[in-house]
Amino acid sequence: MLRVTDLVTGYHSDPILHGVSFGLQAGSILAVLGHNGAGKSSLVRALVGLLPVWSGHIAINGRDLTTASSAGRIRAGLAVSFQDDPVFPTLSVQTNLLLGGFVRWHNRDLVGERCERVLELFPRLRQRYRQPAYVMSGGERRMLSIGMALMSDPRIIILDEPSTGLSPGMTEHVFDTIAAIRDEFGKSVILVEQNVRQALERADRAIVLKTGGIVFDGEPGDLAQDSTELVLMF
Repeated sequence: MLRVTDLVTGYHSDPILHGVSFGLQAGSILAVLGHNGAGKSSLVRALVGLLPVWSGHIAINGRDLTTASSAGRIRAGLAVSFQDDPVFPTLSVQTNLLLGGFVRWHNRDLVGERCERVLELFPRLRQRYRQPAYVMSGGERRMLSIGMALMSDPRIIILDEPSTGLSPGMTEHVFDTIAAIRDEFGKSVILVEQNVRQALERADRAIVLKTGGIVFDGEPGDLAQDSTELVLMF
C-alpha cells in the first residue's frame, strides 16, 4: 500500500534521514521506534509533505506522491494526528471534527457517516460535542485528534506519539483504540511511539530508526527477543 524508497531529507543543508526505505501493508500497523533525535519526527513531516524530499520516493498504491502537497496527500488517503497542538482549542469538538473532513466536504453523506463512526469509537467526544476543545483533558484531546484524522476517510493514518503525557489507563485505552482502527475501520496505521512495549504488542511489523537510518525492519516478536544493543536503545 505505502512504499517509501531511499528517502533523504533534512533541514536547510543538514540531512536528517539517509536513504530510508520501508513498506506498509494494507490493514496493518507499523511501529516506528527510535530514541529522541533518531529522525522519527522528520519522517512524519516528510510523509505528510511538511518537509521536502531531497531524493527518493513516496507512493501509495503505486501513485507517486513525492512532490504532492499536503492537501494532495490527504486526498490520496494519508492522514496524521500530530503529537503537539493536535486540535483547535477554541473550537468545539463538532467543528474540529468537521475541519478534519474538509477534503470530503463534497460528499456530505460520507462526512456525516465518518463523524458518527468517530463518535461511536470515542463516546466521550459525543458528550463534549458542543464544547470547546480547551476544556478537555489531554486524553480527550488526543481522542479528538485521532478522530479528526479519521474524518478524511484515509487509507493510512499516522499517529505521532499518541501516548505522550497520558495516564497509564488512558494510554491503554488509546492503544486499544489503535487496534480497533485497524480491525474495525480497516485502516493501515503508522504508529510512531516511545512506549515500545505497548507499540510492539499491537504492531504487525516494526522498524527502528537510529541517526536517520533504519537499523531494524521485521516482526515485533523478533525485536522483543533481540538481546543485542538494539534493545538497549530503549
